[in-house]
Formats: sequence, C-alpha cells, structure tokens
Amino acid sequence: MINKRYFSLAALGAVLISGCANQTPITTDANSLEKAATHILSEAVYFSTLFSNCAALGGDTELDAIDIQQNWINANAKLVAAADSYYSQQQANRTFSYKGQTLAPEAIRLALDARARATNELALAQRSPVNKQKTCQFRLAQISGNRLPLTSDPLIAPYQAELLTHLPLDLNIADAPQLAGGISDINKGATYFTIAKAHEPSCTAAYTLTIANQWPNEAYANFCGANAVEILTCEWGKCETKKL
Repeated sequence: MINKRYFSLAALGAVLISGCANQTPITTDANSLEKAATHILSEAVYFSTLFSNCAALGGDTELDAIDIQQNWINANAKLVAAADSYYSQQQANRTFSYKGQTLAPEAIRLALDARARATNELALAQRSPVNKQKTCQFRLAQISGNRLPLTSDPLIAPYQAELLTHLPLDLNIADAPQLAGGISDINKGATYFTIAKAHEPSCTAAYTLTIANQWPNEAYANFCGANAVEILTCEWGKCETKKL
C-alpha cells in the first residue's frame, strides 16, 4: 500500500513538472511596455516639477527638496533612463526635426501635461507665503521610504526587468523625455487659431499643440485624441505639413 501511494505521488509530481515545463513563458507585448515607459516618464517629469517648484521657495524647503530629489534620482535613475530609451525607440517613426533637434509631439505633450499636473496640485501661486511652505513640506514628506521607488506603482513594477534591458550608457535623466526637447509652455502664435479651427472638424478630440512661437517661425502638432497626426511648420503664416 505504501509503495502504491509513493508511486502515485511520484507520478503526480512528474505530471505537474511536465506541465510546468510545457507552459509558454509569459511575455510582455510592446504596447504594454510602451504604456509603462510612458507612465514612468510622466512620473519623472511630475516629480521633477514638484522638486523644482518647492526648491524655488528657498530656506529649509529648498534644502529638503534638493535632498529628497537626490534620493529619488538615486532610486529611479536607471529605470527612467531605460524607459526613455525604449520610449524613444517606439516614437522613432513619429518624430520630426526642428532647429537641429529631433522631437516627438507626443513626448512634448506628455511633458507639458505632467508639469501642469504637478503645478496644479501644489497651486503655489494661489497660496500665501506661509501656506506655500506648508504645502511643499507636506508633499515632500510623502516622498520617502517605500514610496520613493517608482516600482512601488503597480502600473510600473511588472515591467521593470524588461525595461532595464534597454538601459543606455548615458544615465542623464535631467531632460527626460529626450524627445520633448525641454520645451515648456509656449504662448499660441499668430497662426494657431487658423490651424486649430481647420483641424477641429477632422476628428473627435481634436487638439492643436504649440511647439514653437518665434515669429515669423512657428511650429504646431495636430492631435486626434492622444495620437499626433501631423506637424505644421510655419514661416510668415505659410505652413508646411508633415503627416505622421
């Protein structure tokens, strides 16, 4: 009886091992990986904006912001650099060259939206000097311990290992995402309203992004939802269009 039981358990174990060995390994599709990389870059710009806005207040708040930012960079630099590298690869066919820079409209919009998210959250412009300090001190105190690494986010953690296989030699993440070119909010140029009005009926959730406004030179990107569909570079109000 003992021998039969032993044989049955052994046979069951062999079946289970065989079943595990024959399972297809789980792989991450490119779309999911790009979404994770995009989310990482959005968070990187968001936190960078929080730190810089709070550091601008000076005093102890500035020192705290600088110190916590360094801790954040130490915890996340490799993952942000890898995400930026992978994101740049995926955006390669949706870029354009402007003033010697390779830019991607979706990367620019990503960075602008993340900066706005941080700025609106702090709302420092609407606060008294004392409340500005308190707001930053409260927010900075939350960025510590197990909240410091981006991998504490369940939308990021499953993709860490695969993204790190795209880690570049250069770990400079100050300008991530690189394809945003460091572009900040820019006032709408003289040609903006003509372009936006013409684009508006072409698709649902039409949106026109200002990329450059140094008259007589302007640059815009038209979006349908989250996707950039064309670039317009203008001189003296005359524009050339590049489809994406």
